[in-house]
Amino acid sequence: MVAVAVEHAAKGEPGRSPVPGFAALQVLPDASSKSIDGFLQARISIGSHILSDGWGGYRKLNEKGFEHTATVISGQEQPAHTLFPWVHISLSNLKRFLLGTHHQVQAKHLKRYVAEFNYRLNRRTMEKDMLTRMLIACVGTRTITFQQLTEEA
Repeated sequence: MVAVAVEHAAKGEPGRSPVPGFAALQVLPDASSKSIDGFLQARISIGSHILSDGWGGYRKLNEKGFEHTATVISGQEQPAHTLFPWVHISLSNLKRFLLGTHHQVQAKHLKRYVAEFNYRLNRRTMEKDMLTRMLIACVGTRTITFQQLTEEA
């Protein structure tokens, strides 16, 4: 289970999808409201307006300080990928990244793969600072040994 949230940075041109800002992707243990709440509260500012599908786990977001608008997908003429385009584009790109780069995904490494994809996705427009950002990320990251990488979970 991978949760996805994508910021609307701007409205977009008439008839077009909103302009995406930063995205947050995280592997969750399940689709419970507790897991989703933890994901949202860690990444989204209280008072933000959250647009979601009609899944019941989102019902209490208003009580947690978010403005929430739910759209039940099954009752819509528009398919989910047109209602939430950047969520679907992000997931589609994640799948392409996993298949094209790693070819086979093991569950024990999925968190790292998703974190790498999320890092790259959110920095896709920051090319001029890329070398500096990569050096800082490398210096500030704990090394994983080959044994840790290959041992059974």
